[in-house]
Amino acid sequence: MMTRKELHDEFWLLTRGILQDSTVDTGEAKVIKRWLEEHQSDGEFNELVKKLSEILNDGYVDRFESTTIVNMLGRALAQLNQG
Repeated sequence: MMTRKELHDEFWLLTRGILQDSTVDTGEAKVIKRWLEEHQSDGEFNELVKKLSEILNDGYVDRFESTTIVNMLGRALAQLNQG
């Protein structure tokens, strides 16, 4: 089992890689959601998982939704840097 720090490090690496082009497409959103569902145990990112579920409900991430995800991931990374 991974430690909390290892989980945060892995999430940081995954997210930074996806955010390199400042957009999140449907496949990337699915990867992030799946990773969070498989790895978070304390509900730390429940809001992000919920929003990703809402966005992916129609199977497509549009430009507005991509911007929303980018902003949420940026906030999540900022939280990790503070903790």
